[in-house]
Amino acid sequence: MPLICENVECRAVLARGQVRTVQENEGWCFYCPDCKVRNALNDIGAPGGPVELVQPERSDLPHKVVATARPLEDGKYAAQLRVQRALGMKGTYAVEEHWEQLGVFLDAHEAVAHAKSVAADWLGKA
Repeated sequence: MPLICENVECRAVLARGQVRTVQENEGWCFYCPDCKVRNALNDIGAPGGPVELVQPERSDLPHKVVATARPLEDGKYAAQLRVQRALGMKGTYAVEEHWEQLGVFLDAHEAVAHAKSVAADWLGKA
């Protein structure tokens, strides 16, 4: 089974022979040879037996989500959102979806929280 770099900018698909696994204080990992990002591994081998490393399963692909609050002239904030859904291959993303105004809020933090919630809902359905 190949290993996949979890860096959203890289997402290299690597054969096990392409990486060197290391055990650090945080546990087992490998460093991507393309982008040098640390990727966690789990040892599922029997206690006292040989080490058997697997990459932790993710519930989803690493999508790019940018939630922002744009200040309006009346002192309120418009919730904005940009999302690129990750596709199941190296470095490939779907066309970016962009929403200019998901709602108007009194507080910038509320606007960003709302945009993130919309993104989670949208990605859950996609």
